[in-house]
Amino acid sequence: MLDCATIKKRFTKSPYSIFTLSSDVGKSFEDDSPCKEEAPKTQIQHSVRDFCEQTTFHGVNMIFTTSLYWVRFLWVVVSLVCICLCMYSFSHVKDKYDRKEKIVNVELVFESAPFPAITVCNLNPFKNHLARSVPEISETLDAFHQAVVYSNDATMDELSGRGRRSLNDGPSFKYLQYEPVYSDCSCVPGRQECIAQTSAPRTLENACICNYDRHDGSAWPCYSAQTWEKSICPECNDIGFCNVPNTTGSGNIPCYCQLEMGYCVFQPESRVRRIWEFQGNKIPEKGSPLRKEYMEQLTQLGYGNMTDQVAITTQAKEKMILKMSGLHPQRRAALGYGKSELIKMCSFNGQQCNIDTEFKLHIDPSFGNCYTFNANPEKKLASSRAGPSYGLRLMMFVNSSDYLPTTEATGVRIAIHGKEECPFPDTFGYSAPTGVISSFGISLRNINRLPQPYGNCLQKDNPQSRSIYKGYKYEPEGCFRSCYQYRIIAKCGCADPRYPKPWKRSAWCDSTNTTTLNCLTTEGAKLSTKENQKHCKCIQPCQQDQYTTTYSAAKWPSGSIQTSCDNHSKDCNSYLREHAAMIEIYYEQMSYEILRESESYSWFNLMADMGGQAGLFLGASIMSVIEFLFFAVRTLGIACKPRRWRQKTELLRAEELNDAEKGVSTNNN
Repeated sequence: MLDCATIKKRFTKSPYSIFTLSSDVGKSFEDDSPCKEEAPKTQIQHSVRDFCEQTTFHGVNMIFTTSLYWVRFLWVVVSLVCICLCMYSFSHVKDKYDRKEKIVNVELVFESAPFPAITVCNLNPFKNHLARSVPEISETLDAFHQAVVYSNDATMDELSGRGRRSLNDGPSFKYLQYEPVYSDCSCVPGRQECIAQTSAPRTLENACICNYDRHDGSAWPCYSAQTWEKSICPECNDIGFCNVPNTTGSGNIPCYCQLEMGYCVFQPESRVRRIWEFQGNKIPEKGSPLRKEYMEQLTQLGYGNMTDQVAITTQAKEKMILKMSGLHPQRRAALGYGKSELIKMCSFNGQQCNIDTEFKLHIDPSFGNCYTFNANPEKKLASSRAGPSYGLRLMMFVNSSDYLPTTEATGVRIAIHGKEECPFPDTFGYSAPTGVISSFGISLRNINRLPQPYGNCLQKDNPQSRSIYKGYKYEPEGCFRSCYQYRIIAKCGCADPRYPKPWKRSAWCDSTNTTTLNCLTTEGAKLSTKENQKHCKCIQPCQQDQYTTTYSAAKWPSGSIQTSCDNHSKDCNSYLREHAAMIEIYYEQMSYEILRESESYSWFNLMADMGGQAGLFLGASIMSVIEFLFFAVRTLGIACKPRRWRQKTELLRAEELNDAEKGVSTNNN
């Protein structure tokens, strides 16, 4: 049998030296082994023992360097306990890292902040005398009046159990000027005409029928109900009168004809309206057959079982906004307040501003014509100093004498927002009353949030394409309204007229249609629930400017100043206190805050804490880990050697047989 030196020498000379240990791992093991050609199993055993005796993992080397078994057992127990404690500490450190906690750094910048955009509106969205010319608005206000009158004398037993039926059973021409109405009349003896009254008669037989002018709300002339009869006219003119008997039409138009005077008035609905319902101040007396009819009509108008005037006003506002939103934007703007009507005086930074050029029209569904100051993103305005004199000062004239009955307060509505943001005065607005000077001191906070995984915000370079507010910066409120609009389109088959359409092919919802109106109301209520709000997924932007506001007020104007009024009123100060408001919007200080979120526990902190725990319990470090990895690679390299080792062994045996055969041949010779 050959020794290791002979095997080494022959193997080196062999033509199959390609199977030699060419890797660094193999060479290192050959250098460490007393016999380079020993079996891989033996080499692994030697390698494990050498690693355990020389490793920097404290406790492991103590197990193999001692010859006392009880000491070795003690170090095994201690090592296992320390490993368990180290892994337990690792789990706590990992949980802290997974929480993705963050901290907020506050930085105070001492410089002038850019002035925000200011949107101002009248609390009254439309002029009363102009809104009355729109039939849908006039009907809504009449129904509101009837509901308010009844709420003052409501009995719940009469409200319960009443059904709901359609208000439009017959044909309707909404834009005619005249229609017949029932009225309680005071008739002059000896004359055919009667004088209309808003009180309720005992019965319809005691009432009269009047020609009601929808434009000015007057009822004249009036005649006894017995002198009218239902008939059919072949045609009807533009204001609602039928041309009989001289007519060339061939239509089939329902009308009420005045027998004694010889004319007919178009009948817009199957039920002739009662003037005491929408203009009267009292409901019919108990026991009167008209009282039940009054309450049925109230239910048909959508105010059944409602006695709270605040709730009635809120519902009337919603109905009016829906119906007004269905009008063309230009017609809607014509019903509101003009720029020069609403804004009488303006100054910014101590200088007079141009009202015509520096205010941009914004039509809001709730407040009608609003006007935005500093709406141009390319133009930068800044206050030179803090205080009211260097901010925006406005004198607003609201003309409370022409307010709608649904407008509960007198004054203006303002919204403070970024120049690239769409104003939402109904949600993020402040109200300022007439007769006072309202001061709004603002402060700017620039917020920078962390994106995922530390936070959940929308980055600026990833805008939402489903927003219906094109051209404006992303906002969560705009996202919620966009989500609502898409839901309405999906459920109702049309777009809510209060908000923009996502695409042109969508049709506007007809707010005069009862089915469509119910769909809008029902789906809007569903969206306000938490379950449906989760589907919207509206998150905060990563970068946002927030304006905080402090409010103060003082009586205005004072008696010491001399003011002038457009109507040349003798007591101009009292007139302005009733119809005008003064607004001041300014920075309270020439500095602003920057709030910046940052990670409180990063990956580097995780590695540092894990290293500290490993050093505390095991005495290990990064070098110890590398040492262990190198040992694993060496062991793997040795484990992969059996095939090459067998090939070398077979080669050596073949050489021995050849040498033996040569020796036999030599002896025979």
